[in-house]
Amino acid sequence: MVLAFVASVTFAGTTPYKVLTFPDEGTEGKAVSSYTATWKATIGEDIWTIANFNTNKWNNWKYIRCGRRNVASVASITSPAIDQPISNIVLTIDNITKSSINSIKLQVATDADCNNVTEEISAKIEDGDLIFKPTKSAANNYYKFVFDCQAGSKNGLIQVSKIAYYKVGDTPEIVDITNTAETAYTIAKAKELIDAGKGLSESVYVKGIVSQASESLNDTYGSLSYYISDDGKTENELQVYGGLSFKGEKFTSVDDIKVGDVVVVYGKLKKFNNTYELDKNNILISQNGTTTGITNITTDEAAKNAPVYNLAGQKVTKAYKGVVIKNGKKMIQK
Repeated sequence: MVLAFVASVTFAGTTPYKVLTFPDEGTEGKAVSSYTATWKATIGEDIWTIANFNTNKWNNWKYIRCGRRNVASVASITSPAIDQPISNIVLTIDNITKSSINSIKLQVATDADCNNVTEEISAKIEDGDLIFKPTKSAANNYYKFVFDCQAGSKNGLIQVSKIAYYKVGDTPEIVDITNTAETAYTIAKAKELIDAGKGLSESVYVKGIVSQASESLNDTYGSLSYYISDDGKTENELQVYGGLSFKGEKFTSVDDIKVGDVVVVYGKLKKFNNTYELDKNNILISQNGTTTGITNITTDEAAKNAPVYNLAGQKVTKAYKGVVIKNGKKMIQK
């Protein structure tokens, strides 16, 4: 079985041949408010067929969601015929309820109904940029993503914001913004990264001083929403939206985070309307120098010394230059 892999990176530098983003340029999505509709998404002259994804009538949504509460469902996104062979497809999943997902697959087909499938690629069930590398694609193929969901405890089990298609011959540069707790970004740098819009599907560490404490505790999720800045002042802030405590545990009091606290927080950067944010379910890593004992979620000594492989799967040394895979992540080794 051919597998896609999840990258802590985002393709940049080379312009994708086709890109699907949301809201699209068409009109059908504006009328969708359920998880059972089939509708068309339009970008330029290209039309995608989308089944069982909700748009919420684009009411503050720049993404689509699938997966239903109490009902199993299968959703799909099918491209138009693409007149160039495609070698890389990057599916951006912002959020996913992993325990309720059976599979995510890409089917490459020669017909619009995808009855004649020439290749099927399964993905690891994760959020982030899922990179699919078709090996049998040809001109005028169709590319269908299939999302098989169990009955969930809520609606919207998978959130998709972008699909980028790269034609054969393009060699995209890779941008990796992941960091460590020790190299946590300042608020100024975090805002710069948000504005650049690269690599935002991955979680990063940000350090700041609490400038505004949360007004209330979310009793259901045990989360706090507060603001941090580089100098503790209320200008040039970053909102820590729906944040959780150490190890992803619930906060117990609105007073758990106070103005003046120096914090390191781990989460995904985003911009909602005009507000710069760490998205919900971010995790508190340190508070006034106190930590959980896990100062780096993604890299430890073993990870730093993990073997490195080239794209052919051959183990290489640190002297090797170019695109490599380390800890299952694709990156540039210089």
